[in-house]
Amino acid sequence: MNYPLLTHQMPTRIQTVWRKSLFTTIGICFIIELIVCYVLIRIFDFQLLTWVLLGCLIGLTLIFGSIAYFLIPYRYAFHRYEITEEDVALQKGYFFRSTTYVPLNRIQHIETNQGPFLRQAQLMELVIHTAATAHTLSGLDIAQAQTLRGQLIELVKVAREDV
Repeated sequence: MNYPLLTHQMPTRIQTVWRKSLFTTIGICFIIELIVCYVLIRIFDFQLLTWVLLGCLIGLTLIFGSIAYFLIPYRYAFHRYEITEEDVALQKGYFFRSTTYVPLNRIQHIETNQGPFLRQAQLMELVIHTAATAHTLSGLDIAQAQTLRGQLIELVKVAREDV
């Protein structure tokens, strides 16, 4: 069965943000691994075992980081959204794909966030809050995110008047 894709896709600049975020995460993992091994060397005098452990940790970090890096274009292809008169549909996932439908009358408030990587790429994320959870639509152009936020607020007002 072919999984239907939603209509709107994020700007391609989001891939750069994902790459920078991945490199930052890998760098932090390397620093933590080095600290753990340094502490093990200081506490225990098992230097050979410590170096083997460090090699395994660095190897696993490189393997998982490489897999995540090469899956970024595939992740981008399935990271989509769509807004209708009744709900907001958010699609994500590359191996296990999911589409989440958020009814407009369940939306409590909408936030816009922008971290350093998103700010550098002139992108923004929209966070849609319901009573149960928050749904994130990351990687929108700044003007598009503001427009979408306003559009959603108007649609929520109309949906609440109809109830």
